Amino acid sequence: MDEVQRIADRLRREIPQAPRGTLRFWGEWFGRPHDNIHTLISCRAEKNLLQLEFDQGESLFVWSPDGLTISEQRFRISDAARVRWEWFYYGRPQTPENRYFQDFTKTAAGITASTNVDWYKATFHPTETEPAVEIL
Repeated sequence: MDEVQRIADRLRREIPQAPRGTLRFWGEWFGRPHDNIHTLISCRAEKNLLQLEFDQGESLFVWSPDGLTISEQRFRISDAARVRWEWFYYGRPQTPENRYFQDFTKTAAGITASTNVDWYKATFHPTETEPAVEIL
């Protein structure tokens, strides 16, 4: 069994006790700190990709995850090759045109970030010294 499958198996067992909270990707908050509450409801693994599903139709994709920490107080994936968060614009219908993303990729030069958000100019400052994914 590879690392991605081991992480997925452990997450499936721990989902009922997994913490709810706000997401951070390499130190970048999704929204304001502690502004949103996200609840993990399922996960699956396929090759090097871990896919997590959340209670409001959000999806988190983590390529080559490494270093899972999970308890009632903490959810952390220490490192990854890439992290992509997808969500529907809150308060609007869950349709393809209302689906947005934040995408973070680890490169030799650091972490690059992009988004398709169109209602403000997003600026990102991710750092490799922070965990790839956290729920706080």
